[in-house]
Parts: sequence; structure tokens; C-alpha cells
Amino acid sequence: MRIATLAAFAAITFTAPAQADCLADLKSVLTGSLTGGPYVMELVSDDMTMTAEVVPPASIHATTHVGGTTQEMTVHDGKAWMQMGGSWTAMPDSMAAQMTAGISGAAGMIDQVAGAQCLGTQNFEGKDYLAFKYDFAMAGVESSSTLYADPATKLPLLILGTSTAAGKTTATRATYRYDPSVTVSAPM
Repeated sequence: MRIATLAAFAAITFTAPAQADCLADLKSVLTGSLTGGPYVMELVSDDMTMTAEVVPPASIHATTHVGGTTQEMTVHDGKAWMQMGGSWTAMPDSMAAQMTAGISGAAGMIDQVAGAQCLGTQNFEGKDYLAFKYDFAMAGVESSSTLYADPATKLPLLILGTSTAAGKTTATRATYRYDPSVTVSAPM
């Protein structure tokens, strides 16, 4: 009984700091995508594909394909534009401000991460990664993800996730490629 009590005490004493360290490590990796330099992110889900060129902290050009429709969006220098099967349209300054705030506010969303699990080095699809699992809930969307980061740079390279909203579950695969030559400019 005494050994069991000591074992339980040790588990409580050493697990909390380990979980806190894991969460801090995961948040550091997630923050890396916001500060790690220009990158291209490709996201594929059950019914959508998106390619985004991102130049932190607040420039993005995204092309989204959904149900045979292609949409583009650019946010750059505090301005925003949209294209939906035709010509580019400048968005009102208020919408541009909201979009810019949304991109810049991504760091705040990292604080919504829960259930962090540090999985250590794992081989996935023939490559070694630093792996994490985590959950995320926001605006009625519940997500569970596995993140694979470059062990040397600690930058995210692949995130596999499932999200549920309004009773529908969607699988996603997001790949990241960091490239200093990526740029974003005004479309018009």
C-alpha cells in the first residue's frame, strides 16, 4: 500500500511538469509556422483543396477549390482582395482589417490547444519527424490533429487532422514547405 501511494504521488508530481513542458514545446512548434519565414501550405480535405503562400506576419495569397469553384484571396499591406471566377475585387477597408487581424490573431488561437501529447521522434511515410497530438476547439468546431515537425528546425511540415462541425466530420492533410523566395503582392 505504501509503495502504491508513493508511486501515485510520483506520477502526480512528475506528470504535471512533463505535460506543461509538452504543451510549451507544441506551442513553440505551432508558433514557428507564424515566424519561420515565408512558406507554402497545401491543405487537402474531403471536399476542398487550398494552396496558400504566406509571408508572416500578415501577408497571404490563398487559392481554394470547392465543388468545381475556384476562389482566390490576397491580404497584403493591410489591404484585401477577392476573386471568384472573374476579376479581382478590392475589399472594403473594414473587411481588410478583419482579415489582417485574423491572420495576425492566429498566434492567439494557439492558446486554445488542449490535450497535448509529445510523441517524440516518429517515422511517417519514410521520414523521421518530431510528432505531437493535440485537440483544438473553437467556434463550434472540434478538431484532433497529429503534427509532424522537422526535428532540426522544429517547424511544422505536416498536420493530419479530423474536424467535426454541425455533425459532419472532415479529414484534412496540411503540408508546409518553407521557402524564402515565396512572396505575396497586391493582385491589382
